[in-house]
Amino acid sequence: MMFSSYNYSKKEMLGFLVVCAILPLYFSMFRYGVAGALIRLSDLLLLSLVSFKLITTPKVFYNFAQIRILPLWFYISYILFNGLYNDNIAASIKECIQLVWVVTYFVIASEYAKKNSKLFLDLTIAFLILSALYTVLYHFSLGHLTRYKSANDGKYAFGLLSLLLLLKSSMFNDKRTFKVFLLSLIPLFMSMERKGIFGVLLIFLLLLFIRPIRAKASAGEVKLIFVSSLTLLLSAFYFFDIQGFIDEKIYQSNFLDESIALYTSNVHRENLLINAIQIIKSNPLLGVGSDQIVYYMFDYYWDERLINGAHNFYLDMLVQYGGVGLTLLISWSLYCIYSCYASNRYHKELFLFYIYCMFVVTFMAVGQAVMLVFFMPFLNPYMFLNHD
Repeated sequence: MMFSSYNYSKKEMLGFLVVCAILPLYFSMFRYGVAGALIRLSDLLLLSLVSFKLITTPKVFYNFAQIRILPLWFYISYILFNGLYNDNIAASIKECIQLVWVVTYFVIASEYAKKNSKLFLDLTIAFLILSALYTVLYHFSLGHLTRYKSANDGKYAFGLLSLLLLLKSSMFNDKRTFKVFLLSLIPLFMSMERKGIFGVLLIFLLLLFIRPIRAKASAGEVKLIFVSSLTLLLSAFYFFDIQGFIDEKIYQSNFLDESIALYTSNVHRENLLINAIQIIKSNPLLGVGSDQIVYYMFDYYWDERLINGAHNFYLDMLVQYGGVGLTLLISWSLYCIYSCYASNRYHKELFLFYIYCMFVVTFMAVGQAVMLVFFMPFLNPYMFLNHD
């Protein structure tokens, strides 16, 4: 990656460096506890960037009124309404502030990505390499060669790094980048971050399937793919008796051995999912409100150490905001995907990026990290602009 070939002033290049460093720094170990609060270097950088933009180029914030972002403000308004309905307005305001902070970053980042998508992608990859390298060296210094548990959100950098390297190598037919991708698989597998590993393998297989496709699929072909996928999904629910399987799991959860669940991750997480489904059944439309899932989990455990969220973004959203909230969010997401497809401005790898981000959050707990991963392709698809 040779950044010197880009003809930008020092001020412009500094802007690229700062904005591209923020996301990788969030998925790093550069976080510090100060007076009971968790301070991230990425948040301090973003705060500085926002302040600078407000003074120098405030017009960038007009992008908050873009057509593709307007439905998101409706979703944020719904979260506030949900807080009033569930008498939980303080937690809803906190959730909205987090979401607005994420939107603010991607609004600024998208301006830089539109200016030069390849430079933005190269810099993001470079900072992800630094983030992942620091995490590996830190754990090596402690004698931990695998399973980097101390990394917290930093472990998500490994999957994202491998993914972007793979997609870049495909977009530009770049053999050198593909070799770096193969090298990046070593720390990815050593991290034992399962969602990242499975996500990258999924995209690799899909890429092998779509790589021969050069022409844009017709509207009829897209409809056929959508209808076929929906038919397969509904058939799976019918023939495999998904509802019966869930009911059986709910019944078995009544006999959970908490001493085993406490030290067996798979048993614990499966039980959290089943309990979340039971909460959803009791509150299907509007949910129980922001950050309330842990209080409802008290009904299912004697040992408070087992109380947690569902560790599934979509189920957590259903628990918190009900079917109405999740429908609003998914509808907006599908609208963004369709808009990018209809514009014919993007490399096909963008749609693999959508699939990866929507897949890995299935195994992530709610929080700012999952927001960044989920909203990344929807709010900043410009890394994949096709300038040909």
